[in-house]
Amino acid sequence: MMHVKRILVFVILVVHRQPSVSDATVVLNVNSTASESVVLPCALNTPSIILKDLCFYWQDERNHVLYSFNGKEMPEHVSKTYQDRITAFHHDMTRGNISVKLKDPTIEDTQRAFSVYVLNRKMNNLTHICQITLHVAVPFLTVSLVVNEEAMTAVCTTRRGFPEPQVSWRLHHLNSTHRLELRDGHTTAVQDAGDHLYNTSSTVDISGGRYRELTCLIYNPTMNVTLYKTHVFNKDRHMCSLPGWAVLLTAALLVTR
Repeated sequence: MMHVKRILVFVILVVHRQPSVSDATVVLNVNSTASESVVLPCALNTPSIILKDLCFYWQDERNHVLYSFNGKEMPEHVSKTYQDRITAFHHDMTRGNISVKLKDPTIEDTQRAFSVYVLNRKMNNLTHICQITLHVAVPFLTVSLVVNEEAMTAVCTTRRGFPEPQVSWRLHHLNSTHRLELRDGHTTAVQDAGDHLYNTSSTVDISGGRYRELTCLIYNPTMNVTLYKTHVFNKDRHMCSLPGWAVLLTAALLVTR
């Protein structure tokens, strides 16, 4: 008997502010899912802003410009890579919100580092105020768990997700719970050279005990999502696996009751 469940927890932003520097660059990690638009956040610590005086731009680590604003949008400065993929929040700019939304992120965008620079017209210099690293995931949708109760081996597989998942096993004895560590199994992850998605397979030997159930867990670190599948062992197998004298003794006890 198989049970499939899914644990889903999303952590969108991890914020690290450099200490003891009042106007330091704010460093963010943003997790997203492929093909789902994602907001790249950045804000100015200014109570009120006059748009005609506002000048800032976004660029990635390759110096490709995502978005440019100098009193108005400057689309002619945007790199071809990001054309028609970026929108800003114009109504919120006067309150300091200079975030942008990236449309249809792909695996090619993962680990991309975006920086935001703002021009101080009075000082005539640029200030690096935000740096965002984007992590893009493709969810693993299913888990397959095949258990051979005769050989007492199990194979767990999942296909076409990103990044490489973390595989763990949980083994429940009849009278207790024991987590089978990953080192007790053999896990192989193969990445497709074309779309960069992973197919993963993990095999464990579970001989030498009497068990209630076995669970395979597939964890996507970018999405903070765990898929798992559980196999419940056939209870009759434990009776059959008892030594001969124990089977006879059990039968005798049943007859005397």
